Amino acid sequence: MADGVGSNQLFEQWRKQFEEGAQAWSRLITQTAPASPSPTQDPTAFWRPVLDQGVQTWAKLFAQTPATPELLTQWKQFLDQWIDAWSKVLGQAMGTEQFAKLMGQSLDQMLVTAAPAKKVVDQQIEQALQALNLPSRSQLTGIAKQLVELEDRIDRLEDSMNAKLRRLAEREPK
Repeated sequence: MADGVGSNQLFEQWRKQFEEGAQAWSRLITQTAPASPSPTQDPTAFWRPVLDQGVQTWAKLFAQTPATPELLTQWKQFLDQWIDAWSKVLGQAMGTEQFAKLMGQSLDQMLVTAAPAKKVVDQQIEQALQALNLPSRSQLTGIAKQLVELEDRIDRLEDSMNAKLRRLAEREPK
């Protein structure tokens, strides 16, 4: 009987956490995004309130309630329901224009941040290839471009020669 009371208490704690999490997500989704986020803005700021609230609730709950097999079974069932509910909520949130805008801003920040590092890595690779006397990607693409241009010129020359040979063949008396 005591386990049933503990299980009900656990279930109520989870339900409360779910409702608070849903409210936190609702607040986050309905907020308007800043026009241009500052570079010092924390990229996890969007997720942190919900995750912190969940972790705090879990820590408090497990400190108060002993783990029993029945409790763990209910916990798994609730977790399955929780994951399903969040999948639906997140699916709806990700379908909004605001989410797309935030994702675009996040990707832009990532690219701006990664560009200098990529440039340095590309320079180091170029130097290493030179030291090993190996061609770089830009050198190989340059040669490929020249080959394509040469093939085009040869094709034009062949077409021109064939046209002139046809004209000569037409002028010859039979």
